[in-house]
Amino acid sequence: MRQTAFLSGVIVSFASLMLSTTAAAQHGPNILWISCEDISPHFGCYGDPQAVTPHVDQLAAEGTLFTHAFSCHGVCAPSRTGIITGMWPIALGANHMRSRVRLPEHVKLFPQYLRDAGYYCTNNSKTDYNVVWNQKATWNESSQKAHWKHRPSKDMPFFAVFNLTMTHESKVWPDGWKSVVRDLPVDQRHRPDEMIVPPLYPDTPAVRADLARLADLITVMDLEVGRLLQELDEAGLADDTIVMFWSDHGDGLPRAKRWTYDSGSRVPLIVRVPEKLRQQVGAESPGSTDDRLVNLIDLGPTVLSLAGIPLPSHLHGRPFLGPARPADREFIYGARDRLDERFDMVRTVRTRTHRYVRNLMPWRPALQPVAYGEQNETLREMRRLLAQKTLAPQSAQWFDVPRAPEELYDLESDPWELVNLAKHPEQQQTLQVLRDECDRWQTEVRDAHLLPEAMLDEGEQRLGSRWQILQTSDGEQRTVELLKAAKQASRLDEKTADAVSRSLAEDRAARWWQMMLLTHSPHAENRIETFRTQLTSEEPLIKLAAATGLVQAGQSSESLTALKELLDSGNEFVRHATLLSIDEAGPAIIDPLRTFLTAGKDEEYGRRLCEHALNQLSAP
Repeated sequence: MRQTAFLSGVIVSFASLMLSTTAAAQHGPNILWISCEDISPHFGCYGDPQAVTPHVDQLAAEGTLFTHAFSCHGVCAPSRTGIITGMWPIALGANHMRSRVRLPEHVKLFPQYLRDAGYYCTNNSKTDYNVVWNQKATWNESSQKAHWKHRPSKDMPFFAVFNLTMTHESKVWPDGWKSVVRDLPVDQRHRPDEMIVPPLYPDTPAVRADLARLADLITVMDLEVGRLLQELDEAGLADDTIVMFWSDHGDGLPRAKRWTYDSGSRVPLIVRVPEKLRQQVGAESPGSTDDRLVNLIDLGPTVLSLAGIPLPSHLHGRPFLGPARPADREFIYGARDRLDERFDMVRTVRTRTHRYVRNLMPWRPALQPVAYGEQNETLREMRRLLAQKTLAPQSAQWFDVPRAPEELYDLESDPWELVNLAKHPEQQQTLQVLRDECDRWQTEVRDAHLLPEAMLDEGEQRLGSRWQILQTSDGEQRTVELLKAAKQASRLDEKTADAVSRSLAEDRAARWWQMMLLTHSPHAENRIETFRTQLTSEEPLIKLAAATGLVQAGQSSESLTALKELLDSGNEFVRHATLLSIDEAGPAIIDPLRTFLTAGKDEEYGRRLCEHALNQLSAP
């Protein structure tokens, strides 16, 4: 397989890796990461005419600007999980927002390899990994005071990370913005009436104000980049330090953050390599651009390669600099799963010219009401105009149900990915190539999220990690079967639903996908007897799907007992899934269960669902 083959020359045993650490420590360069949050490439060096970013622009002039860099997810925790592990989070079962997933024994967070090689590793200070991890084993320091200056010897190489948070989604909100720009002179702030509004959004004062605030935040962030680089210069370390600047995902705006379109996944990436190291690591000359497809999961392997550390065989990421550099990527991938309290499942494959999107839960709208994101002024404006039926089609389509099971975009003619070409006859060959590639990727990495979250948790408790669930002798075949069931469900086809209802799978996860098809296809009322039969299932999620199907079929009263039992199951994942189903079903089922939604049993995401459900009862 491709991702295994390219590493064949650098796979090493743990013992040989340990033997190489002394040499790496003696000769490895310092490496400085400057990361920021929630921004697409809005910089002068990337051609943004409204950007005021002299320090980042200067960094690009002294280094290499990557034009096709992407995150593996459009939100922080899964993206940072991919970065810190060098693996696709879907393989680890760690793509749900704010998970606490146990890693398999052979997987380390990549700074541990640097520490083993004698590096001093600091993180200042955001982590937000979706895994259970050991801070003391990973970082020498991880705090708001962590700094490369604290290394015990000036001869000790360092890997230092500074995470700049002033561009976070929450800072685009008016109050958050005020806290960040209070020292930014008024004449350096952006005027809303001068902003360029993307075709994704309505051109209104509220949207323009959001865009201006975001641009201001980037200006403030640029000042901090300048300070960090000046600090390096003043210490006399610039000629010994490789600097990498990147953002964890795209803009904190609707259908950007949390999404895997370019608006949510395309990120700035700039690397400055000192002159004396350029030839050694394969870096281009200052001011160059690099159009290779790069994913942020490549950052860790690149750092290991630059430090002269052999790459562990389990990594999915590929180094884009250093002696271990493989062939260029042909495809880039991304995935979206649970976002806070709301479930979704999207997989995507991108080339230089096209993006393919696979929506495996199209019965939910693209812009679900995620409570945290609903505080954004642009999203509020879009919902206001939608209610007035004045929102333009290119913006309104993201609220439609059902979504298309597949999307295909020509990125050269449609960079904002607004016109789905999946049904266009002339695009069928491209569609099939990318569809097959998505199948291959999900199967090769063993997409653990083909199991619903409660089943993932059960498997983790039994086997020690979610990764292990599909790593058995029959794991590949099971992945293929689960993917087939998921794709069938996504098409919401009545004939398929009729056939499935007569022969449900033995595999619990495959049956769950089949029940999703029966529940959400147009005529759930035709499958009432199947729902009644499955309502007695010992598998909680099958029982929940059957109860939801009865609600969809107009038989809500038959589902109440089962829903009450599931709410009181004592399993947080089952309760969360049940709360979501009740909230999505609407007032007719919420009202008779209201006492079960106010019991105060829930963590934050569950409380959000309860609040949203109860608010529906008082809505006009």
